[in-house]
Amino acid sequence: MVIYFIAVALLMLCIKGCGGGGSTSTANTGPVSDDSTSEETTPPPTDNSVETGFTSLSEVTLSADGPGTPDNTYERIEAVFAEGSIEAPDLFEGDHTDTPHIVEDTDDIVGDHFVFLAHRDLDFNNGVQSDRQRNEIKSYDKSDNKVLGFKDETMQFEWYFHVSSEMSLTSKFSHFFQLKARNDSEDDSNGNDDQPVITLSAVEKDSSGKELQVRHSTGNNPDGTRTDDVYLVKTNWSDIADEWVHVFVQSTFSEEGTFKMVLTRLRDDAVIIDVDESNIDMWRGVSEEDFIRPKWGIYRSTAEIEKLRADEEQVRFADFVVRKGTPD
Repeated sequence: MVIYFIAVALLMLCIKGCGGGGSTSTANTGPVSDDSTSEETTPPPTDNSVETGFTSLSEVTLSADGPGTPDNTYERIEAVFAEGSIEAPDLFEGDHTDTPHIVEDTDDIVGDHFVFLAHRDLDFNNGVQSDRQRNEIKSYDKSDNKVLGFKDETMQFEWYFHVSSEMSLTSKFSHFFQLKARNDSEDDSNGNDDQPVITLSAVEKDSSGKELQVRHSTGNNPDGTRTDDVYLVKTNWSDIADEWVHVFVQSTFSEEGTFKMVLTRLRDDAVIIDVDESNIDMWRGVSEEDFIRPKWGIYRSTAEIEKLRADEEQVRFADFVVRKGTPD
């Protein structure tokens, strides 16, 4: 009998030690203590890429890496678009050389980004004092072919963009993006490269106030006279001012080409601009060496300088993407 009770006691101890008995663990559903708060993080921007039926064959990107030295910023840009791809006033003798004109900043919406600066009374146009001033980056004939559009090629361009509601405009032009031809010949039979093919521009009219516009130009007539721009779309400046927007462009560069541009406001995913043109003249070349190339920044008229404020203007860009591919 004693042996029996000893065996039962040993069995009970074994069951308890092996987890077969005892209390069940429950999750703590009470409030989290004050010292266990987590750091709040801002979610990344929504993926605003546009589905277009496009097979990418190459992709080139340019992104800022945060505030730093101007030399690092310029090296970063030229590593993508080639040395000489920056047309900033501080790089041209006789221009506004004592301050960098493309710097980097960061915020909680798009993160690191580039800031292009313009100064009404100090900046010229590539060292030449005239009725306009320029601070742009571009691809050009020294750039890799991946960022140049040759005849019948299809390309995509994407970036983020921000302008201030306080930015002053004139009735002439302030270009923030251009698709521009390179045609070295003097043959104007197919237009030439004096006029950009496409511009994303802003103006201020007495009748309508501040506008954001997408313009198309067929270049010059064979006799050298300029053709009139066609406005593909006009919208209120207030739709984008003080807002980050995402811009998507796709174009086929041919005589009967295509051009698409979609501009989406990040705050609410509102589509501000939606252009979709077919059978549009997107080619100015006369030889196999001619091409279309992108330009970003601020290129503006100072012909109505009294309408421009003396304060420094800032135009912000982030996360440039350039693709070549084939439409599906």
